[in-house]
Amino acid sequence: SVADSIERWLPEHPDATAAVLVPRNWRGYELSEALKKRKIEPVEMLGSTIATRMASGALANVLQYLSDPQSASKLSTAYRVWRRAVRDDDSDQADETRAIVERAATLIRKCPRLEDYLCPRLGRDWLEALGLADESAAVYDELAAFRDLAQRWQGATLLPIDQVVLTLSQDLFASPTDLAIAHKLAVLLRRAGEAHQDWRMPEMTEEIAVIARNERRFLGFSEDDSGFDPDKYKGRVVISTIHKAKGLEWDRVYLMSVNNYDFPSGMEYDRYISEKWFVRDSLNLEAEAMAQLEAAFSTDAYAWYEEGQPTRQARQDYVAERVRLLYVGITRARKELIITWNTGRDGSQQPALPLVALQSFWEANQSQ
Repeated sequence: SVADSIERWLPEHPDATAAVLVPRNWRGYELSEALKKRKIEPVEMLGSTIATRMASGALANVLQYLSDPQSASKLSTAYRVWRRAVRDDDSDQADETRAIVERAATLIRKCPRLEDYLCPRLGRDWLEALGLADESAAVYDELAAFRDLAQRWQGATLLPIDQVVLTLSQDLFASPTDLAIAHKLAVLLRRAGEAHQDWRMPEMTEEIAVIARNERRFLGFSEDDSGFDPDKYKGRVVISTIHKAKGLEWDRVYLMSVNNYDFPSGMEYDRYISEKWFVRDSLNLEAEAMAQLEAAFSTDAYAWYEEGQPTRQARQDYVAERVRLLYVGITRARKELIITWNTGRDGSQQPALPLVALQSFWEANQSQ
């Protein structure tokens, strides 16, 4: 795999630059996770960095509970966020700790009345009624500690939204990078609140959630926000979309997913990202709708709409754009270029036609 190749190549080339170029962000995210499992920290030039998405996701999950404080499942998720470091713990006690966390999260999710847990009264204390103090003292202590924290979070909801985020961040994050991201998110939400006076906690939470889902670019603290120099990252691997790699060069470049879905060529068997399998005749609904509107409002008496023609034109335009993009990816390599393709989830994808032509050209010239 590409991750295996990078793991072998990097230690042998500490003074060289390398990049993996992907046609879409999600492919880059998958590779980034695979490299992290191999203890390789990539430099991301994708939508938002993993650190940004993880910090945003943690805050969004806790804010979702605070927006719906009667939801036991959301409180359980908030608890898991608070204890998320346990997942990456590889110490000798990790398995035992993970079991405690899992038991506590399950109990919270099944709590019938959260007020009996978070605001106990005489005769209505859910935690005491569980009888864990002697049987599972560690779980009891875990639930008691989280109750104190959840009460603190609930009290913070009386503050302005940016102060809420900063309060949560002190309990959720330890690294300077995560704390800095939380501060930027707090500023973002404060400005959003000033622009939308009617927004409440649910709307504010969604602002952070879209960043966590990478549906909106959020500038982090990497150099690609203001300019990127590959030579500053010798001995490391950069993961980038092909679009963002324009104008940059690396000693070794991996070009991934060069198949007939990401780079179609107008063949009958090609599939297109804008055409869904469940749509009749694989029509591009956006292209068809735009053509209908143009025909309806046209002042040309001879203008008409023919079903399927806008889809065919959209395919040609997309094919031309993807061939140009493939050229950009290929020409990012100074010395070495490695191109891979995949068959896709259903196994039907094939090598992109330009890749087949390039391979044939290379093989013909090798024999000379």
